[in-house]
Amino acid sequence: MMDSESEPTNWMALLLGGVLALSLVFNVLLLKTHDDSLPEDDSQELTAATAELHHTQRLLTQCQGQRQRQDSLLVMLRAYPTAAASPTPSPAFYSPK
Repeated sequence: MMDSESEPTNWMALLLGGVLALSLVFNVLLLKTHDDSLPEDDSQELTAATAELHHTQRLLTQCQGQRQRQDSLLVMLRAYPTAAASPTPSPAFYSPK
């Protein structure tokens, strides 16, 4: 007689193996159809993407430099708040008439 506990285990193992095999077949088919749609030579796209990346890096560096200059000016203005807010009048305005 067959053991009743081993039958469900064998059935599940067989089912799992079948699902795994089907999954593998479908993945291979999808990769083959997807591989045909990819261009053969990616060097032009890679060159264009690299050039765009370098341009973006240059722009980012420029923006960071401008931000540092703005921050430096703000620090200078905050260090001398009275000089920036109210300039001292020249002594010529105080001369007696």
